[in-house]
Amino acid sequence: MSKTHTWFGTKNDTELIVNWLKNAGATRIGGDKLEFDGITDGREFPVHFPAIGPVKFWPSKIKLPEIGDNSPRAMRVIMASLKQQETPHQPLIDVDSSAVAGIKLPDFRDRRYWVTGEIWFPTARLQNVFPELNRICQRLERFLGKQATVFDNRKGDDRTGFKNQLCMSGVLRTVVALPEAFKLIQSGAVMVDHLTSPGMYRDFRYGLQHAGHEISE
Repeated sequence: MSKTHTWFGTKNDTELIVNWLKNAGATRIGGDKLEFDGITDGREFPVHFPAIGPVKFWPSKIKLPEIGDNSPRAMRVIMASLKQQETPHQPLIDVDSSAVAGIKLPDFRDRRYWVTGEIWFPTARLQNVFPELNRICQRLERFLGKQATVFDNRKGDDRTGFKNQLCMSGVLRTVVALPEAFKLIQSGAVMVDHLTSPGMYRDFRYGLQHAGHEISE
C-alpha cells in the first residue's frame, strides 16, 4: 500500500525536507535537479528516483477494467481514465510502475497560519515492486520520527498538548513538526491541517476570534 508522511514546516523546514529528498537521489520528472525555490504555496508535484527505476506513463487510451473487478489497481485505472478525460493532453504517471514520490509544499494561509506539508510514496506493494524506494521511505519515516510529534489521534483523542492550537481534519494519523515549526508551536503559534475543510477552518478561526486570540478582519 502507499505510504504518506505529514508534517508542519516553515519555509526553512521545507528546504530541509527538499534537500533530504535530493540527497536521497530524487530529481524532478524529466531529470532536472530538485531544488527548493523558496516559495511555500501548497503546490503538489512528483519527484523521481532515476537510480531505482523509470517513470512510466499511462497509454493515451486507457483500457477500463472488467466489470466486477474491485481491486485497488482497477480503482487506479478508473481514476486515471477520468483524469485523462479532464486533461487529455497531459501525460499521466502510472505510479504503480514508476519509482516516484509526491510532495505537497506547506502553505502560509491568510498570511497567518502554516499549513501541513506532505510526502507520499504512491506505489502499491512498494516493498515488492521497488524495495530500494521502500528503504528510502523507511529512512524518511525514521528521520521524521526524530522530530516532535504534535498530533496523534490513532488511538483516540490526541493527547500531545497542542490540540487547541491545531486545526485538524480528524483523519487518523501522526503529524510531526520540523524544528522551526515546532519552536513556533511551542511559543503558541496556530497551524492548520491541509485536509481541513473550509467550514472547519472557518469555525476554528471563529473560535480563536471569540476567545480573543485573533482579531477579526
